[in-house]
Amino acid sequence: MGLFGEALIYYDTVRANITNQPQLAEFLRWFIDRGLLDDLISLLHDGAIEIYDYAFATAAILDPSKGEYSLWNIQDEVQAQANTFERRFLYHKDIEALFPKARQRSRIYDAFRGRVIEAKSIAFGAAVDNAKADFLDPKRCTLILQTFVDELYSFRNMGAPPRIQANVVELGNGKTRIEWNVDINALAKIGGKELNFNAGAILSAGGMANRLILSAGQLGCDLYLPEPMGMLVGDKLFESTQRIAKAGSIIDQLQETVEFPDVRALVNDSKIDFREIIRIRNKAGKFRSWLQEESERDREAIIAYHNETAKELGLLTAGRKALSLFGFIGGGAIGSLAGTAIAGPAGGIFGGAIGGVVGYLSDVVAKMGADWKPVVFGRWFRDRIAQLYK
Repeated sequence: MGLFGEALIYYDTVRANITNQPQLAEFLRWFIDRGLLDDLISLLHDGAIEIYDYAFATAAILDPSKGEYSLWNIQDEVQAQANTFERRFLYHKDIEALFPKARQRSRIYDAFRGRVIEAKSIAFGAAVDNAKADFLDPKRCTLILQTFVDELYSFRNMGAPPRIQANVVELGNGKTRIEWNVDINALAKIGGKELNFNAGAILSAGGMANRLILSAGQLGCDLYLPEPMGMLVGDKLFESTQRIAKAGSIIDQLQETVEFPDVRALVNDSKIDFREIIRIRNKAGKFRSWLQEESERDREAIIAYHNETAKELGLLTAGRKALSLFGFIGGGAIGSLAGTAIAGPAGGIFGGAIGGVVGYLSDVVAKMGADWKPVVFGRWFRDRIAQLYK
């Protein structure tokens, strides 16, 4: 919710990806419990919030008979139809339990109508193809698991995480074994049953990162992501420009401390009321206009706008924020089936044909620098950039 509130300050319209019905119920309950449902409905009616719905699942499915995971975009007959969000989400028992009266439900239906983008699986086949290629790349496979482990160890207060290393072994007959220097089952125990982490999650993470990039490119959006997904998306954008874009395309990043409160932390720790977010949003229109319309996003201007907005709103006493973003800052360009089988707790076997890999990268890069100049908010690996440049 902190990430969501912070994004509302930066952008006139926030397209929120809510992945399933229980999550939407939790989202709505958060506002109901604080007496803020009317505020949410107003933001929906004003166009400040839209829902971006992947009307399909990108998931690694285990074939027990072969011990293989296959990565698929899965879409049922209802999801394939147009404008089914209301039927699939708002008529769900978890949502209806929040609104026992017909008049209440009708009000919610009206608030969401016309404010949902439904993405269908047919447009995201290349995201799955490219995720398979990533899984066969030791560096990319290592990065995907490393980002998860870093967040897991931080969340569990377990100290410094292990440095992950993936090894790809060709077995012939279209099979490849992926070996890690950590025990996947041990990581699953640290995560807990509810997280349900497994080797298939490493495979599906690449597909999910790819589809976020494709969506942002289609809509011309910036990306405001939590970790570890922000790291995976940033790395993929950088890789795309390095492999396909014209020589000289570079990623630029900004990491500075600004006189602006860490809104995300304050909301998550219940130290700031959501109506304060609305107040800041209402006063920060100039900043949002500049961020969205400025063709060359200058780093000094980004810092100055944060400081000036905080001063104008009287937020200087609310603390300082570590600002971290990368993309088109100062004019620099940022840079359908796959299978894997578990072969013991430290590895896996991977099979299937690669397709659409270069096509995916080309499609992403074609949109960048022209009508789409994405900025990704979030932390990223400084040394990872240096390694890729080398």
